[in-house]
Amino acid sequence: MIETLTPLLIITPVLLVMAIGIIVFVFAYQRRMLQHQEHLRELQELRQRQMLEAALDAQEEERRRVARDLHDEVGGMLALIRLNIGQVERKCAENEAAAETAHRSKELLDEAIQSVRRISHDLLPVVLDKMGLVQAINSLARSVPPDSGLEVKFTHNLEKFRLEARQELLLFRILQELVNNTLKYAEASLITINLHREDDKLTLRYTDNGKGFNYNATLDEGGVSSGLGLKNMQSRVDLLNGAINFFSKLGAGIKAEIVVPVAYLIVIIYNFGLLN
Repeated sequence: MIETLTPLLIITPVLLVMAIGIIVFVFAYQRRMLQHQEHLRELQELRQRQMLEAALDAQEEERRRVARDLHDEVGGMLALIRLNIGQVERKCAENEAAAETAHRSKELLDEAIQSVRRISHDLLPVVLDKMGLVQAINSLARSVPPDSGLEVKFTHNLEKFRLEARQELLLFRILQELVNNTLKYAEASLITINLHREDDKLTLRYTDNGKGFNYNATLDEGGVSSGLGLKNMQSRVDLLNGAINFFSKLGAGIKAEIVVPVAYLIVIIYNFGLLN
């Protein structure tokens, strides 16, 4: 009997060790596979982020080129034409009809020059580079056409701070998108913008009192990205490593809240006299 059990007593521990070894191998293999999949996912996300950054950088470079062309070439030609029409107006002083036509042409050219300057500014906001996000938002608020009947209220707690340049640009483009959508679609009379920094987070809150839209239904229909540019905003928020919460319903306007981390990116600038 003992002789019969001896092989079993020897084989059983061996089998147990082999079973444990197989289990350990399977777990290790699964762990390596999961790590490999996670590594591939991270590489894919990195590549997508790099592609997105490259696309937005190319877009900004094209904006700069168009803005320079508008300001230097088109703006210069319009100014020269206005000067020539002014000379014609003076020569036609005795011809009332001709003088009136020349005067009206000058007014139309003034409007065209202002439009070129506004478009150039929208494409390349110089004040953003020189004075920072706060002053750029103030400038954006002032640029809202008076005949739109739209009031813009802006509050912030960044009196002595500037953000890193890329952050400022991305946040400004997001805000531009929101303001343009309000102007085009909302039929609103009031926009409120609040920019608030607390510790290592910056929160941008945007609301309007326009007609709003059925946000959930629009998402289900898949048209929100084309209708309101949320896809572009989301892309920029992703590059900021932030989050966006967007809400709207019919008759209730829109509300957007963007929260982004700003640790180590705040630059104190009041010593340089750029802001009061």
